[in-house]
Amino acid sequence: MNDIFVEVAHTQLSRYGEELCGDSVSIEKDEQSTIISLSDGLGSGVKANILSTLTTRIIVSMLKRNSPLDEVVDTLAETLPVCKVRKIAYSTFSAIQVFQNGEAYLAEFDCPPVFWIRSGRVMHVEGTERKIGNRVIHESNMKLRKNDWLVCVSDGIVHAGIGGVWNLGWRWEKIASFLESSVNDHIDAEVLAKKIIETTDRLYKGMPGDDATCVVAKIRPPRRMILWAGPPEKASQDMMVTEKFLAYPGKKVLSGGTTGNIVSRFIGKTIEVNLDSMKEDIPPVGVLPGVDLVTEGILTLAAVRRLLKHGVTMEDVIYKTDGACRLLVLFLESDEISVITGMAINPAHQNPKLSGDLSLKARILEEITGELVKLGKKVTMEYF
Repeated sequence: MNDIFVEVAHTQLSRYGEELCGDSVSIEKDEQSTIISLSDGLGSGVKANILSTLTTRIIVSMLKRNSPLDEVVDTLAETLPVCKVRKIAYSTFSAIQVFQNGEAYLAEFDCPPVFWIRSGRVMHVEGTERKIGNRVIHESNMKLRKNDWLVCVSDGIVHAGIGGVWNLGWRWEKIASFLESSVNDHIDAEVLAKKIIETTDRLYKGMPGDDATCVVAKIRPPRRMILWAGPPEKASQDMMVTEKFLAYPGKKVLSGGTTGNIVSRFIGKTIEVNLDSMKEDIPPVGVLPGVDLVTEGILTLAAVRRLLKHGVTMEDVIYKTDGACRLLVLFLESDEISVITGMAINPAHQNPKLSGDLSLKARILEEITGELVKLGKKVTMEYF
């Protein structure tokens, strides 16, 4: 299992009067690392957007292939068009690659320095300068810890309020103070990113004079959960699967009455039914010590599938108490999800008079898994 999880969010404002933002962000995650690239294209509008999008995609794809920085910059120089007026062919960029052990590499060209926050304080980033072609690149290597933050911003944020609220703009130093007073372990990357861009918009009085983008990365432990749905095909595997389920280092969910009874017998505790959680189409949840959620099986899973396919968000379900919404909340807040599918046949689910939802448990779970993967979740499935 991964040591850390990099939670990334970004927000943008387009220059007043422009439909497209001239800044672009690309994010790529795999088993080895998380790569983030922010680019500020020359000018604004469509041309700047194309320029910055090309920049971020080239950087991310080449760093993913472990290409050296010299090769990345050479490729940018050969690929990007030249400005006829200024006779330059560039867009600024910040590129960050965070590996699963916390090692991080940072490359910056002609952009505001990244903010590295630890324990509520902005850290000094040691680095070196390297000239590649006619570009001076600032490179740094960092060792990140859990609960560190990295924040990248484009010039539009640093210059917010210039000539208005603040004569010299928001400025890097003031943003650093703002971040020190804003970050804490209880907020997520999206909340901080929205807070930065909302403040930027206020400083511009709702009429941004430049494209503004911020990217926030929060380094934290992965949030994990395991879902066990249905008893194993062979009853002799009940104890083994139960031990595997209870030993899992994360939140635990049981789906289905038979599955719940297996664990209940193993730990010697009784499942209590919470009738207050019942809805017209969703059976009530159960309460079992050591387990975060116990739900009914097929009906609840089918409801979760429907909610996912309809694009229901955390804000839509966070305060709802029925089994489907509570299970969806756990899915949405988790980064790594393990699904155990029991292959024992429930005769009730084979009745042709029942709806399709009641005859396809494994398929429902696979469809749920597919929707979660689309949301960026890492999901593994095991069949017993």
